[in-house]
Amino acid sequence: MSPESDRVVATARATLLATSRLETEVRAGEFVGRADDPRAGTRGAGPTPTEYLMMALASCTAITLRGYADRKYDYAGDITVDVAYHEPRVVGGSRYLQRTVRLSEEIPEEDFQTMINIVERSPVTLLLQFAWSVRTDITNGPGELAASATRA
Repeated sequence: MSPESDRVVATARATLLATSRLETEVRAGEFVGRADDPRAGTRGAGPTPTEYLMMALASCTAITLRGYADRKYDYAGDITVDVAYHEPRVVGGSRYLQRTVRLSEEIPEEDFQTMINIVERSPVTLLLQFAWSVRTDITNGPGELAASATRA
């Protein structure tokens, strides 16, 4: 398949002016934001590029779960997704993303297992799995973590 026949799913642009040092204007469609890479101890003008990537995974996970829950159920409640990027402290260790999903309402176990599978197939998860291991913990209701999934 040639690049001309591929479907473009999303686009983004970053512009770094010569006078801006590391503060970058980022655009996606009509939305404009700032990315920055502040030096240690300084406040940035916006999230770092890595933080934008973490926000993309977190929001995509929540949106995917909400879409599924709204079609199938009426009781998922609030969905909170935290993502942390882990770099190894030892040579040869693996980098990975740790994703924690919390549902404020408990759902039946069978439905919960389906939601775990849905999380692992969210679009940004699939995109990132080309490069990183994405590890997921997900809670069913206000209780303790109930399940984990890791795909390398």
